[in-house]
Amino acid sequence: MWRLRRWPNDPTVAHLIFVDHLTLPTPATINIAVEQARRNGARAVRTSALFPRVAEILSATGFDSIDRLVLLRRDLDSPVISVRSDLRHRPRPFRVWHLPRAAEVDQDAFGPMWGNDTASLREIRTATPRNRARLVRDGRAISGFAISGAALEQGYLQRLSVGAAHRRQGVARALVLDSLQWMYDRKLTAAFVNTGVQNDPALRLYDSLGFVALDDELIIAERRLAE
Repeated sequence: MWRLRRWPNDPTVAHLIFVDHLTLPTPATINIAVEQARRNGARAVRTSALFPRVAEILSATGFDSIDRLVLLRRDLDSPVISVRSDLRHRPRPFRVWHLPRAAEVDQDAFGPMWGNDTASLREIRTATPRNRARLVRDGRAISGFAISGAALEQGYLQRLSVGAAHRRQGVARALVLDSLQWMYDRKLTAAFVNTGVQNDPALRLYDSLGFVALDDELIIAERRLAE
């Protein structure tokens, strides 16, 4: 129900990923994961975004909250505004060979601690049964990209990243609308996305596109390991 990988850009941190989201982890299971990370040489274990009940279980085993995220939902019961006529920021296919440059954009957008590397972006792209990756270009450079996925009847905007030099130009809006249209065309019922509780530009964008914040906040937790 869990696996470990190296945290992007920091080999001293193990990334704890819970694979089975329908089963609550036990303290014993968490301690097994922590001990494996320790044997692998990690100095800390950091989680993906957790729902509050799972975060409570990890807190009891020595994890501390280091970031909080807002979870938002948008129903897909009506057509999405088309962006096909917006030639300035027309989303294009995101190919495998774009991964290294996309990782540079992601680290520029989110910083070295939260930015993805090539391996983690590749993993995000394959995290759901159906997926779509799109990017916006400025000449030969990548302005921003979005990775979306679908499982059962729900869609997920898994990663939205725009380089610092291309913010406030409509790139993010074009990418989100493109993602929503893809979900709507596949008759999905709802779209979900999360972002930092203090990421006001992203929260304003999602609000303007019909997303509504849910009650539960997501938590990223970390446990430092003794030397």
